This record gives sequence, C-alpha cells and structure tokens, in this order.
Amino acid sequence: MTRKLKKGGYTAILSVIVIAAVIILNLIVGRLPEKVRQFDMSSSQIYTLGGTTSDLIKALDKDVTIYVVGDPASVDKRITSFLKRYEDLSSHVKVETVDSVLHPEQVKKLNATDGTILVSCESTNKTQSIPFTDIIKMDESSYYYYGQAKETAFDGEGQVTGAISHVTSNVSKTIYVTEGHGEAAFGATVTDMLGKSNLTVNSINLLKDGKIPEDCELLLMNAPASDLANDEKTMISDYLDKGGHVLIIAGYSEKERPNLTSVMSAYGLNLENGMAADTKNFYQNNPYYIFPTIESGSEVTNGVDIKSAALVLQSGAFTQAENLPEGVNVTPFMQTSDAGMLVTPDSQKKGTYILGAVSEKKLDTGSARLTVFSTPSLIDESLNTSFTNLSNLTLFMNAVTSNFKDVANVSIPSKSLDVTYNTVTHGGMWGILFILIIPAASLGCGLMIWLKRRRL
Repeated sequence: MTRKLKKGGYTAILSVIVIAAVIILNLIVGRLPEKVRQFDMSSSQIYTLGGTTSDLIKALDKDVTIYVVGDPASVDKRITSFLKRYEDLSSHVKVETVDSVLHPEQVKKLNATDGTILVSCESTNKTQSIPFTDIIKMDESSYYYYGQAKETAFDGEGQVTGAISHVTSNVSKTIYVTEGHGEAAFGATVTDMLGKSNLTVNSINLLKDGKIPEDCELLLMNAPASDLANDEKTMISDYLDKGGHVLIIAGYSEKERPNLTSVMSAYGLNLENGMAADTKNFYQNNPYYIFPTIESGSEVTNGVDIKSAALVLQSGAFTQAENLPEGVNVTPFMQTSDAGMLVTPDSQKKGTYILGAVSEKKLDTGSARLTVFSTPSLIDESLNTSFTNLSNLTLFMNAVTSNFKDVANVSIPSKSLDVTYNTVTHGGMWGILFILIIPAASLGCGLMIWLKRRRL
C-alpha cells in the first residue's frame, strides 16, 4: 500500500509539473507575435509582408490604428490574421475590431462603413477606408458561368500599406498623362498602383489645353503611336528646361518621329529607327520577346533583384549620344545583352541597345529629368497579369516615384488566390510546446527518481 501511495505521489508531482509547464507556455505563446504563432503556408504567401512594407512600418513616427469594422463572426479570418502582422512590426500600429452588430454607435462615431478596414492616423487627422471586397477580390463573371463567385487575388498588403502611407503623409503629387497621339490607356493594375502611392493622375491634351499646367510634377507619355506636333515639342522642351520631369514609354513605330526624337536627343538619347531583338536572352524562341539586362546603381532598379525577370515585347531601341549635351548625364538601367540586334526591313545591326534610361540635366535652378522606356508593353495589363512574377511594374513605379524625393514606391501588386493556400495555426506554439514539455517531463522523471532514492 505504501509503495502504491509513493508511486501515486510521484505521478501527482509529475502531473503538476507538466500542467504548470503547459499553463506557463500558453501565457508565453499568447504574447508572441502573430508570425510566430501562425506559419504562412499559403502558396502565394498572402500573410507575409515584404521589404517595402517592413521599411515603411518600422520607420513610422506617427501612431496608426487599423479598425476592422464588421460582424466578427463573418469577417474572413485571413484578413484579421494578416493585419496582426502589421501590429507585430511596430508599436506605432494598433489593430482593433469594431463589432458593427453590437456597437453600431462606434461605427457611426468613426464615420466608418460595415465590412471595411478603416486606417486612421490621429496626428494627421486622415483616414482611408478599404472594403473587404478590395482585399479578397472575386471574379464575379464566374458566378454567371459556373453559379459561384471565384476568389482571384488577395490584395491585403497593397491596400493596407498604401493606406498607411497615405494617412501618415501630407505629400501629394500630380501627374499629367498625355493623350491625342494614340497613347495606350493605363490598365486597372497600374491605375491602382499609382493610387496606392498617393499620386493624382490627370489627362491632358497639349494642343487643346495649350500649355503644361503649373501643378504638373511629372508629364507622362504612354506609348504614343504618332509624333508630337511642333507646338507640343516646344512645350515639353521648355517644361524640361525649367526643371520639369518627363517619363516617356516610347515604344516602336514604323513611322519616323522627328519631334519626339528631338526631345530625347537634347538629353543625350538617340531613338533608333527599328525594332530591338536579342539572340541570347529571349522568351520561347522569339528574339523580339526580350529578357533585358537590369543594371544596378539606379533609383529605377532600387529593390529589384538584377537577376529577376522583366519582359519587353516588340520593343524599340535607343543609344546614348557619343557627345552628351552640356550638363547632361545618362544612366541606362535596362539593356539588351551584347547579342542585341536592331532590326529594320532592310538590315540587322548587332550591338547592345538601351531599353531604359534616365537622363538628367543640371540647370542653374536645379535639374531636369527625362526617363525613357523603349517598350510599349512594359505596363501592359494582360502581360503583367499573365506573368505575375515579372518586375515590369516595379520598374515602372520606381521610375515614376524616383522623380520625387519625398515619395516612395509603396505600390504592391495583389497576390493570386488561383492556387490553394493553407495556414498552420499555432504552428509555432506546438513547436515550442514540444520543446518545453519534453524537458519538463524529463525534469519530473528525474525528480521522481531522486525522491525515490531519498526514501530508500
């Protein structure tokens, strides 16, 4: 009987030790960051925050509150789990849930809407509302064809990071996009990305308006099919010479464009008459579908892995002038390989051709900046949605925002949900549980043996 009592006592002591270890562990785990308590096993890493977001959040000097407004029972868990990652990055970020069912008066006080994320910064008195439907995007057409809506993308990071940048900044820039030359329209993705970086985009027809507006901080031409008129050439040249910023996606044209060529020549760039090809770095046996060489050391390639793939289709080409105009400095950031070709109906000329460059000109009052891409497909919607791993959009947004010292590229593309995702909830907790309970159990067993020997 005594032995049984002793064994029962040892078992009780061990049980108390293990239970205490589990309780302590749960208290510890409850205070761990979300990224530790939950592993991101989604195939497109929808919960993982990238370097752009990390840099922005860690540099915050203002408090930001992210309100999740809705019925907690119906809010998608992917959204709430994702938002906790922001809270983990900085003490300046706080995530709160506002129950729209139990506390409608709080929703009204915040001037919020049910089914949204409200990002608020008290020090700037600015807010931005993000509908849940902008986070988890649906293909509504699939309901028409198949009887159910299909999830297509998770845009949590792009929307929330853009909103935080917006509410914490008082900076606003205005871009004017030319029309009247058969320019390509921006797709939904590019329009969304420009908005995420707090850039206001207006259209302008230079011949109709007669001038470039005073508030124009960047003039952008997207793949003009025809040449500039003489008056337009003069307006753009004068705008640049006063310290303006111009970005041209020149593209290839079978027609000569002397006025556009003249604008570029004044900044040390020669627009060649022909189509670029590359017999070394190309896609699917088509030398006109070029994987360009990305050059480091430029603001346009900042944050872009030089080994990552950009893809340019049916591109024009340009070269740098041998004798640059006074005060002009040219920095190519995207080129063909040394097996590049300039192809015309009559000839093929081998060489390395520039596909993207920044030209800056020193002025008495500052500097002018001309950025040129040679491919009209750089920001093509169908290309970039078909190949989601391309760096085309990053290069474009870097080229836009590098014109402004106080604007960062915080435009983050959405992540596809066309593939399955899995979340291992409390994966970190169970790993720690395993690590801590085993030593606790061993300690308990050792204590039992020691007590038993003492009794003997």
